[in-house]
Order: sequence, then structure tokens, then C-alpha cells
Amino acid sequence: MSENVLEKIEEIGRKLDKLKDFLEDVFLTTEEYILLKEVDDIVKNKRFSELKSLNEV
Repeated sequence: MSENVLEKIEEIGRKLDKLKDFLEDVFLTTEEYILLKEVDDIVKNKRFSELKSLNEV
């Protein structure tokens, strides 16, 4: 990938982290928090094939 794309991905990741922190503090239940942590781990480790459609959940 080009350096510009990687920079954008990192920027999006930082923004998602900020949003996640906000949501954890305000809106998420324990079950939702656990699900978010699982998705975060999958994305961090680039195991995108493990993600499921919301229709499958």
C-alpha cells in the first residue's frame, strides 16, 4: 500500500480509538464492550475474514 493510504488507515484507527473510549464511558453494556474488544482485536491483527455481517449475528 502507498504511504498515504497507510497514514489514512492509522488516522482512522486513532479516531476509532477515541470514539471507542467515549462509547465505553457512556453507552456500552458489558456484553457490547466485550464484542467491541473482540472486533478490535480482529482488526488490529488484520484477520478480516473472521468478521461477520450484522445480519449473521
